[in-house]
Amino acid sequence: MKAKNRTDRSGVVPTGPAAAKPAAPRSASQAATGPPRFELEQERKWVIENQVGHQELIVNIKDPKQSVYIYNCSGSVVQVKGKCNAISVDKCKKTGVVYENVIAACEMVNCSSIQVQCTGAAPTMSIDKCDGVQLYIPAALAAHPDFQVVTAKSSEVNVLVVAANPEAEDVAEHAVPEQFISTFERGKLVTVAASHGGG
Repeated sequence: MKAKNRTDRSGVVPTGPAAAKPAAPRSASQAATGPPRFELEQERKWVIENQVGHQELIVNIKDPKQSVYIYNCSGSVVQVKGKCNAISVDKCKKTGVVYENVIAACEMVNCSSIQVQCTGAAPTMSIDKCDGVQLYIPAALAAHPDFQVVTAKSSEVNVLVVAANPEAEDVAEHAVPEQFISTFERGKLVTVAASHGGG
């Protein structure tokens, strides 16, 4: 028997106690899913998850082989003190991260409106699927020939170079291009960042 011809299906939605109640709106404190975590797993990986509105989350790295994973935080600030292997910032909103030194890379994925500051050294900063990223780096790091910022599917990314003497010099802001032009030159595809007039 086909569903449209079934006599036990009237198509009327029941009213009364069986009807579903509308969901209550979530507040900012309920934005994180799951319990907040701040712990070191197996002496190798610091896990900071679901933190909302915490301005002083401090990670003290004891071993350079340790890594830091920051997930689903909102309105928080994480400070990483010491030299660590890597830092990953995943699905965070309006969060700040300040770190000293990273051996491999500091990567940001699926984030929006975040600020990341390196006060020492890091060979690579990787940004993937993020909107509104402010990277603060020291002038010595910007001058290093091996330093690189890698971006993919991201918008509103700015690199701010902090001078060695911030009182005497201004912070230099550099926007990472979002638009590119690809052309063929002698049979090879060449891609360059689009430049717009105005100074």
